[in-house]
Amino acid sequence: MASSSIDDEVVHIVRSPRDKRDYRAVRLENNLQALLVHCPGSHKAAAALAVNAGHFDDPEHTQGLAHFLEHMLFLGNSSFPSPSAFSDFLNAYGGQQNAWTGTEYSNFYFDCQASALERALEYFAAMFQQPLLAQEWIDKERQSIESEFRLKQQDELRRLYQVHKSTCNPKHPFSQFSVGNLNTLKDDKHGTLQDKLRRFFKQHYVSDNLRLVIAGPQSLERLAELAETHFSALPSSAQMTTAKKGLAPLYRPDQLGVKLEVKPVKPARRLIITLPLPAIDDDYAHKTTSFIAHILGYEGPQSLFSCLRNRGWINSLSAGGGISGSNFKDFNINIQLTERGEKHALSVAQWVFNYIRLIQDQGIEDWRYEERRLSTELSFKFQEPIPVGELVSQLAVNAHHYPERDIIYGDYRMDCLNNMRANELLNLMVPERARITLISAQANTNKLTLLYDTPYSMRPLQADEVAQLKAPADGFCAQLPRQNRFLNEHFQPYPLEAEQTRPSALIDNDQLTLWHLQDQEFRVPKGHIYLNLEAPQVTASALNFACSRIWAELMIDALNEDLYDAEVAGLHFNIYPTQTGITIHTTGLSAGQLPLLSYLMRQAQTVKFDRSRWQAVTQQLVNNWHSAHQNQPLNLLFSELNLLLQQGLYRLSDMAAACESLSYTHFSHIVANLFKPMRVTGFMHGDWQQQHAGQLAQLIQANTGSNGLNKAPIQQRIKRLLDIERAANPIAVPMQHNDKAALQYVQGASDSPREQVALMLLQQLIHQFVFDELRTRRQLGYMAGSQYFALQRLPGIIIFVQSPNVSEDDLQHQISEALELCFEHLNEMSLKAWAHSKSVLRQQLSVTDRSLRVRSQRLWGAIQLGDTQFDRADQLIRALDDWQLDDWLAYSQRLLFEQPVRLYIQTKADSG
Repeated sequence: MASSSIDDEVVHIVRSPRDKRDYRAVRLENNLQALLVHCPGSHKAAAALAVNAGHFDDPEHTQGLAHFLEHMLFLGNSSFPSPSAFSDFLNAYGGQQNAWTGTEYSNFYFDCQASALERALEYFAAMFQQPLLAQEWIDKERQSIESEFRLKQQDELRRLYQVHKSTCNPKHPFSQFSVGNLNTLKDDKHGTLQDKLRRFFKQHYVSDNLRLVIAGPQSLERLAELAETHFSALPSSAQMTTAKKGLAPLYRPDQLGVKLEVKPVKPARRLIITLPLPAIDDDYAHKTTSFIAHILGYEGPQSLFSCLRNRGWINSLSAGGGISGSNFKDFNINIQLTERGEKHALSVAQWVFNYIRLIQDQGIEDWRYEERRLSTELSFKFQEPIPVGELVSQLAVNAHHYPERDIIYGDYRMDCLNNMRANELLNLMVPERARITLISAQANTNKLTLLYDTPYSMRPLQADEVAQLKAPADGFCAQLPRQNRFLNEHFQPYPLEAEQTRPSALIDNDQLTLWHLQDQEFRVPKGHIYLNLEAPQVTASALNFACSRIWAELMIDALNEDLYDAEVAGLHFNIYPTQTGITIHTTGLSAGQLPLLSYLMRQAQTVKFDRSRWQAVTQQLVNNWHSAHQNQPLNLLFSELNLLLQQGLYRLSDMAAACESLSYTHFSHIVANLFKPMRVTGFMHGDWQQQHAGQLAQLIQANTGSNGLNKAPIQQRIKRLLDIERAANPIAVPMQHNDKAALQYVQGASDSPREQVALMLLQQLIHQFVFDELRTRRQLGYMAGSQYFALQRLPGIIIFVQSPNVSEDDLQHQISEALELCFEHLNEMSLKAWAHSKSVLRQQLSVTDRSLRVRSQRLWGAIQLGDTQFDRADQLIRALDDWQLDDWLAYSQRLLFEQPVRLYIQTKADSG
């Protein structure tokens, strides 16, 4: 331990029994609290710094200042003046950086190659010591903040958020504008924007307000030295100019017991019942609100959700979400209504309050709490490791909320039922204190919010409405959950059989190919089963594909009630259409998955969908398809690119149009023939033995009949750009949005390892330059950059930008200019830099799977692509070693400029 670090006592940090990392909490002499994480064998290292300052700390005269400062801290400091210095360094060492600003906290984090951690910490620490806050970059970054604001003006969540802000206590900082724009971020009588940034930084970015986490394969002692070396110079709290002030109540009395109506941009029917509660941080060891939310949101037989759905009033119900802070917690019941349900919205709310009273009268019991505690404990016990970049970010915020011993465990800890707290909370969950929000195209509104122009209204609940909400509901039949038969505290993995490092095909015939791997490394009683029902009828037309999606949703809907207890106990399933058919995926505790699959497959053959549920699910999907990408120009272009290049995909608008005249009878006829003919490809991966794979094979054969295809599976077909008839002008996609967007897609000539790794290298070397050029220097828009884009294994690169004020043609020109500048930069690359870039990519390709889930996904992807040697990474590494700089530059020159196989796509104004 470094001499100037203070560590008065060793704190035992509670962790999962399968967590191989070591942890140590230290406190530096400047009072900065740091958590050090030794990650054995990790190729990456990471660090995060969470600040107890967010938009609640903005001065009223400069709203969005905390968010703006978050941006500015990345744009140069006295040690590293260049605004791209840190990002350039991280890019060179396979890393990335990011940050966010919340209500009361801001969080900064990065990851990189483990060998680069010490140097990366120099850059990172310098951000929080002497930021330049240079006027040149203040002027530029204001435009970026404005672009971010304008980008989200049609975002439904942002618009609803602004209604929330407009109808809460104006003395509470939640009411303020958190993002900022050109109107709020400016010089005024309170000082220049630069002075305001400096004051905010000096006041809040002090050691008492900070929590640091550093993780890597280095020893704890070495990590402690790095923490002291780079962060002991951060200013201490003695330099704070003012103390944090207490917060006013979130709502005034006249803002409780109210009904709000909000008109959305897209068609929607939603009811949100908000029940304001006290802050919950002090109850983290009991999680009383989470316990109540679990009962309210239960979806098993005779649940509140089940009864309301069976009446044809709702499609979904969730409980417990909502904003929270140091002096408040919004407990939300979020309900998606059907068309009928919208007409009975007050009755739906009445059922909710009836159920809350049922919980208060009969539901606060120790055995119920113990079930919830056990399922949470299982999640903690068998949690899979997350990447170090995510880990440090999460733990840095946790360090503000939990004592050191619970920095990891605090999210899971449930000691015992706090009866007194439960009754206190339930006593507050009454109509007189509720805020009931109806989101509907038919909403009666009389006001517009500032900034986002959201139509809304708010009025007190009438006496007769309150009386109805408190009265027993007609036909009320909802019951509390029964004991969960799937929960069991004792789980052990199946014994290991013969050593096996890659999947083997235990069965391979005309009807079925079944792969199996008992994992040697991740010894947990868990696993993944993938079944791909290869059926050409699924993608035969837009209507068939739409019906396949409706069928999958209806299957999940029909099975959810019976299997909800299994879901709570850690058994999960999903059903979804793909370009080759329908995929069934089960995951979780291995002991229950074969019975779960057996039930799923039997039900798939026998289930009869209720006509009203078919109508509700179909209508909801059609509405979603109609409004998809309506406010996301770049997403629309990415979708169009996929459609142009891949067969078996259809525009969502075409799927919606195909369903407009669809009847239940026609749907039933299409579904009856979806799986004729069909073959199955499956993969069983986890702790299962070969005997279990044999049982799975019997299960599949017993439930899929004898109609088979040829032995070869259906091949996904990728369209080569050379085969597409492309016009000289860009493909223009109609879009009803003020922002413009453009992309360029460059495609490799083949899917050979040599070509694939060449484009991976190209993306690695251009993406930071392209981002800096398009977004930071040219200020074209908030969303800009490039990404590697492979279809199956055919490689490609997308360069994209979305702008609020630059035309599409100009965006295409700017992208081309940026690429030319970038290539000039690449032509100056030294052999040393080339060797380093190859080593970074080699390490990324060599990284071992960090979890069972990641390995399952990788192996299943290889099976679907026909890579039955499971050695693509090794092939790529060998191809990478063969590339020489001059050859690669010549190849890239031909690819980008001399013989480009390129596609231009951009938005255009939709006159309709």
